Amino acid sequence: MSVDSTKLVIPGHGTVFHAPVNTKPPTGPLNPATGFNLQADGPTPWENLGHTSKQNTIAFTKEGGEKEQLDTFLADGVRTTTGSTTWGVTAAALQFDADTLDLAFNGDFDSTTGGYTVATPSPIQRAIFLFFQDTTGSVGFWIPNTEVSLGEAPSVDTAQFLELPLSISILSAANAIIPAINGRAGVFQIFKSGLVAP
Repeated sequence: MSVDSTKLVIPGHGTVFHAPVNTKPPTGPLNPATGFNLQADGPTPWENLGHTSKQNTIAFTKEGGEKEQLDTFLADGVRTTTGSTTWGVTAAALQFDADTLDLAFNGDFDSTTGGYTVATPSPIQRAIFLFFQDTTGSVGFWIPNTEVSLGEAPSVDTAQFLELPLSISILSAANAIIPAINGRAGVFQIFKSGLVAP
């Protein structure tokens, strides 16, 4: 690895694209001519979630993965095991539209009242593409298998936009979607402008 400042990215702006579960990203997902653009929907069937909070930015979560040393009666520290890891993403959506409400609540509109009905929780399965950009480059995370629902309950701040905090649980991808590596299931893929496979 060499020192290369062109590989740095300041995620000055970003958004979340979503599509049916296991949807593959477009060829050249960071190329504006063929891939994603912050200001529009992606190539069909990818849809842009739109505005998200700049105060509570899109963030990955990671739980588990603790290391534990195993001893034998003969010797200590013979082997190290690693616990399972659970990945997730939080995104504070700001646009109160049908797409955002479906991701948060998986409900439906009432044809009589015109209101959106929230029922008991039922996550919706989606593929996600997180897209971040600055003036020098872009970075993206393709997550083909997720369950999306409302995270924390919305709260009101009179000085900020009202947020719908989305909780995105990342699930393992099928081998046909992201091939396993040494028997370990694929979870997501990372794209960076200028990054090429060796």
